[in-house]
Amino acid sequence: MIHGRTRQIGVLALALTALGGGASAAQGFPTGGIETKDYRILTDVTNSNLNTGDFKMPRTVRFSRPGTDATANSAQGNFKRGTATLTGNVVLHDSGNADEGGSTPYHGNGPATLTCDQLDVDSKAKLYTASGHVRFNQGTQAGTADKAILNRANQMLHLEGNVHLDSQGSTLSANMVDYNLNTKDVEVHGSPAVMSQPANQPPAPSASASSPKPGPKPKTTPRPKPKATGKP
Repeated sequence: MIHGRTRQIGVLALALTALGGGASAAQGFPTGGIETKDYRILTDVTNSNLNTGDFKMPRTVRFSRPGTDATANSAQGNFKRGTATLTGNVVLHDSGNADEGGSTPYHGNGPATLTCDQLDVDSKAKLYTASGHVRFNQGTQAGTADKAILNRANQMLHLEGNVHLDSQGSTLSANMVDYNLNTKDVEVHGSPAVMSQPANQPPAPSASASSPKPGPKPKTTPRPKPKATGKP
């Protein structure tokens, strides 16, 4: 077990929170989709029950909210409970400027992308779960895992299964990672967990430095000639 601090885990936290934002019960049923207080789900076929709140969207869907959009092959959930499951080729894009109410420390860090096989959103519980071939990137930071669970209620991010994080050459490989979004503390479990840091390379010498020009020759003082004494 390793305790420490790492910055690259924040990429996934930003991507997972992008779709959430505490959605409430549905405000209405636009044609071919569902619209809640915080996000909109668009598709060409929606099967729903107005009494129970259950809905199914068997065809390609698009989820959107200010600064964020996501696509998937299908979706289902319950608009009264504020839950939704996106399934198949899930791709989530975030502009990096989505309004999270000032709650996320990663606001404004630039565009982020998350892909996975399935994304479960429980907006009332503030719980977001990405599973199956989870991949995410933001700028020079990237990572992969089998599953990622973000709990905004306690500000914890849990990564499990073949976790690999990379940030500008610094890497972390582990079986499981727990990250506190408030304190930035990270707990890493592995058998073993491996962390690497690129070695600091000295700057390469310039051509002039590697082949210095010869300096001026040192001055020599001529030795005086002996005086003649007149003796044979």
